[in-house]
Amino acid sequence: MSTNFRCVLGLTVAFALLGSAGWPQITQAVRVDSVPTGLAPLGVAITTAADFGSFRQSYVAIANSGDNSVGVLRLNYSGSGEPKTLTPLASITGIPAPYAVASCGGDLASGGNLVTVTSPADNSVRVFQLPDGKILGTARSAAQPFSVACFHDFTTDRWKLAVSSFGDSSLVVLDVATSAVTATIPGVPGSRAFHGVAVVAASGGRLVAWVGGTDANLVTIVDLTNAKVLAQIPVPHPTAVLADRFTSDAASPAHVHVASAANNNVAIYSFETLQVWQTLQNVPNPEDFVNSGSPCPTCSQGSGLGYFATIGGQASVWRIVDPWNPASTASTIPGIPGAAALAATSFNYTPNLGDTVVLVTATKSNSVFLIQQQPALPAQFGIAHGASFGSWAAPGSLVSAFLSTGVTQPSYAPSVPLPSTLGGFTISAGGALNSSGTSGWTYSGGAPAPLLYVGPTQVNLQIPPAVAPGTSVPVQIRKPDGSTLLATVTVAAAAPGIFTVLMNGQGQGAVLNQDSGRNGDPKVLVGVNPAACGSVIQIFATGAGETTPALAAGEAAPAGGNPLVLTKVQPTVTIGGKNAKVQFSGMAPGFVGLWQINAEVPQDMTPGMAVPLVMTAGGHSSNTVTIAVQ
Repeated sequence: MSTNFRCVLGLTVAFALLGSAGWPQITQAVRVDSVPTGLAPLGVAITTAADFGSFRQSYVAIANSGDNSVGVLRLNYSGSGEPKTLTPLASITGIPAPYAVASCGGDLASGGNLVTVTSPADNSVRVFQLPDGKILGTARSAAQPFSVACFHDFTTDRWKLAVSSFGDSSLVVLDVATSAVTATIPGVPGSRAFHGVAVVAASGGRLVAWVGGTDANLVTIVDLTNAKVLAQIPVPHPTAVLADRFTSDAASPAHVHVASAANNNVAIYSFETLQVWQTLQNVPNPEDFVNSGSPCPTCSQGSGLGYFATIGGQASVWRIVDPWNPASTASTIPGIPGAAALAATSFNYTPNLGDTVVLVTATKSNSVFLIQQQPALPAQFGIAHGASFGSWAAPGSLVSAFLSTGVTQPSYAPSVPLPSTLGGFTISAGGALNSSGTSGWTYSGGAPAPLLYVGPTQVNLQIPPAVAPGTSVPVQIRKPDGSTLLATVTVAAAAPGIFTVLMNGQGQGAVLNQDSGRNGDPKVLVGVNPAACGSVIQIFATGAGETTPALAAGEAAPAGGNPLVLTKVQPTVTIGGKNAKVQFSGMAPGFVGLWQINAEVPQDMTPGMAVPLVMTAGGHSSNTVTIAVQ
């Protein structure tokens, strides 16, 4: 083995890197915030968003069944991708065991923001105006009204309520402004769901309601315009009934989602044909359901946060981002004790990740949970593999961070072990990023990173060996003035990358021949020579990962090679497409993070001055470099 790598690169302890690295962006991760509300919150609804200068806002109403109140909160939005927040405003008391909440139309500018709240305990339905909580009307014409929907009757230009009367299996239609009953349709088994009634305007202006009969195992389709039952569909224990749009015709049909707690699924029906269009399978015991994605199944899916269901009896919420994409799998969002009802809204007409929110009430924690897109990972500087320029790194590997450091004179590590402070800079890697605060990302934990070099536009460092692999491992740079910068890097168990003579990840590899002379084309570089077929070459790389024995952060492998520091991962090497026998894989004696691989040039090689060489370790391939073979 040779220890002359310093001569091969023409460097001391520093190495130069050009270019920038890519890093992963989270597109499906969500951020969850908890806001206290009243006792045992059940139903929840969000009003239409309205513009207020540089920001937008909506109001939220929550039925707090445990303390006979309705909580009012403001949902604040300051821009796409910016964190949304909930601000508690008021508590409207004296509402007996409120259950479900539905939002009516209107906006702040026109004095709208109407919500309706059911109280099965006293057979009442109340209409409130938010945010002041003024009660506009109270109706007591339904027996045990659990579920309600608010809709606009185009023929009369009136807002109305479709109330499922669970006690007498009827559907009652109320005028919002007067609380007067405009129709009572018998033979409609009642719903005990938070969203058990959906109303759609069919072609010709006819209004049709779908009602999930919870205990009757039926969904009843009701013609509201003519006050009669149209059809009934058998569905075991239906819960949430959700229309993806208010209007429907043959050219643009609406679809109705029906959640079945008994079937553990959500069937999506064509409003026009009453046939099942698609089914979301394996939705565990859905108590409530919401689609926060695209507004229709025929539109582009997955543009919002996806589909959500509360899981009855559990402290979690089921979610799938894009059920129509085979690569999208369902997951759960834990830590929501007594998850009950759902509501969703987007602050733009076309839902997207940055503008969409989902609310979940939690009866056992007396709070409402705000779910939104996790903010984009911090990328305040670029970070790249020390040899290949890829976005992968490994514990113990060398990398470079690219930023404007503000220094004019470069600093080099004076000796080994490498220092954790150099030129007034310190870097930490690993640890945790937290996006729960409104100010963005905060960083905690992490291990000090050994530093090799600090220059005007880059800092060279070692990923501490103790850093665990991960797809978004945070790295924090603290500058001499105390300011900090954050970025992330993907860390794998092994991330092989081969150094090159030009120090750009391309061309002639940093390779020594068997006589420890530099490998290369003598017509191009003075003092270099090709390797002979059958000889052993020494390849220099970084990204080996764990070693035996383990080395501390910034610690060099023993200069005399006693003991040899071997890599736990065993690499493979191909030269000219042929397998090369690896004789040694370990850390180069006397150096930090430098991986040395001794491999035999195959005897049957075709000679050439630019024969491709690549190595693989831990399921990852290195950059392709070239060597000279004679």
